[in-house]
Amino acid sequence: GTLTQVLDVTGTLKSNQNINLGSKIIGRVARVLVREGSRVRRGQLLVRLDDDDLRAQIKGAQANLKSAQVRLAQTQTGLPARIQQVGTNIEQAQTMLDSAKARYQQAILNEPLRVRNVETAILQSEAAYQQAQARLQQAQLGEPAKVIAAQTQVNNAKEIVKTAQARLEQARTTAKQTEEQVEADINRTKAGLEATKAALAEVQRGARDQQIAQAQAQVNLADAQLRDAETELNRAKILFDGGAAPRQTVDAAMTRRDVAKAQLDAAKQNLSLVKEGATTEQVRQAQETVRQAEASLATSQAGRSRIPIAQGEITAALAALQQSQENQRSAEANLAQIGISKQETRAASEAADQAKAALASAVDQRKQIPITKQETRVAKEAVDQAQAALGQAIANRSQVPQARQDVQAAQAAVQLAQSQLEQARINLTNASIFSPVNGVVSQKVADIGQTISPSQTLLNIVALDEVYFEAQISETELSRLRVGQTAQVYVPAVLQEPLDASVTDIIPSADTRSRQFRVRISIPRSPKELPVGAFARGKVTTQIVTNALIVPSDTVRSDDSGSTLLTVIPTTGNKARVKERRITTGLAVNGQTQIVGGVARGDRIITGTPPVSDGSGVELSKN
Repeated sequence: GTLTQVLDVTGTLKSNQNINLGSKIIGRVARVLVREGSRVRRGQLLVRLDDDDLRAQIKGAQANLKSAQVRLAQTQTGLPARIQQVGTNIEQAQTMLDSAKARYQQAILNEPLRVRNVETAILQSEAAYQQAQARLQQAQLGEPAKVIAAQTQVNNAKEIVKTAQARLEQARTTAKQTEEQVEADINRTKAGLEATKAALAEVQRGARDQQIAQAQAQVNLADAQLRDAETELNRAKILFDGGAAPRQTVDAAMTRRDVAKAQLDAAKQNLSLVKEGATTEQVRQAQETVRQAEASLATSQAGRSRIPIAQGEITAALAALQQSQENQRSAEANLAQIGISKQETRAASEAADQAKAALASAVDQRKQIPITKQETRVAKEAVDQAQAALGQAIANRSQVPQARQDVQAAQAAVQLAQSQLEQARINLTNASIFSPVNGVVSQKVADIGQTISPSQTLLNIVALDEVYFEAQISETELSRLRVGQTAQVYVPAVLQEPLDASVTDIIPSADTRSRQFRVRISIPRSPKELPVGAFARGKVTTQIVTNALIVPSDTVRSDDSGSTLLTVIPTTGNKARVKERRITTGLAVNGQTQIVGGVARGDRIITGTPPVSDGSGVELSKN
């Protein structure tokens, strides 16, 4: 016949893709188009951020680009003519200066000292008045820009302080919940360990009516603990959705739910074992359940390491809050300095008024000069104007390299404006967040009106295109598994019938605490959608022997020296003699044992446990 060896495994359904979806930009959530449990497709719009400011930035960037392009065109067009004009202006200014000096030298011989003093005062007053007007205009232009920049800095600093305060409060809440949950988890796993130890003791002692009643009570207790764990998981999810609990709280509650479910399965198996009576395999299974409960307790106790981490989050959040408050005080101090800029504007205005009054006074003095001195005054003004024109012309020549740099600067301004416009458009595109895969929304973190940053998770999407079964096996069973072996997966939450599957990967790295290895079993097709995270069982076909010589397992006698069979050797008539033969066995499955050597096909063997031995005489039945 054919013998098939099967390995029973348990585990969880998992997805090849579990995506935490976030934003590439800082913004405020305007719309959330899905909720937890929603089915999504690749390219579907999930979250939209408020894009009013982004659209305004695009318009501003477009205006800046157009302005930069106009300035570039102007500087490129005027550069050649400007260079040529500089040389012509210098020659004309030098000629005008020579002529004006000659006229002035002629007129100054007849000009009295008073005339020269008055003219000098007027020229100085005019220069002072022009300088005062220039300083006033510069102060007036710079004041609004300083006010806007300082106020913007203060507003930004206040927003950062609010965010840091919220982070500190969340860190304190998380630390408190983490400590409570860790201790509660340890207490639950301790209770589960005691229950599995009691179950093992019951299996080893054998079944009595009282023991069956106790096993049933353990099933009822494990079922109540499972319902309590599921209730706690639902509560944690509600708190997490409302932003009152961190993701770690949901993960811990889900772990406790899985542990409670495993304990319920173990209690049910124990009840069945107690009713049927203990076998070697059942004792081994009860011992394995105790080991799993001990591993669960070790895992729960290791969870205490999360408490210092949560306390560290409080320290980091407090430091960030202190830094943001210091930045706010600095920004407010800068805003207070704006009063100094306004004081500079008032001082420049007063200086301009004083220079204007001084110029008016000098002009009044010039009216008192005799008409005969007008020629000297005009000549002096002509010299000054010619001198200034020559100086300006020479200065313009020194500005030719600057004019070329102005062209380069205008080109750089155009490139900068183009990059700013492109970045603004990219930011507007990033305000719409789409699904990268086909799947289901397992978690929704984002809420309308929430201000988010690129480091935050908005949604968690689990892809449903490729769901696989991850089983846990012990190191003693690892050698029986090979990639490519066929299997059947049972998902009681969805299907009653098993799913055809195969072993696709054996991860050769054991968990340091449970000493369990992970095995990935691929499920090519399913008539229904498989829930990611659901509990599942599997049966892996580890060995198939065809055309095997088999006997009932209860006919094989074994001792320290090996295995034997009692065969029957006919003598005369219906008389026969018992012959004990040493045999070599192979695979033993489901009450059948493979015989590799020692007997042949067609040999008669004695079944059961009759009171015969090697050499005993027997009679053969006519049937």
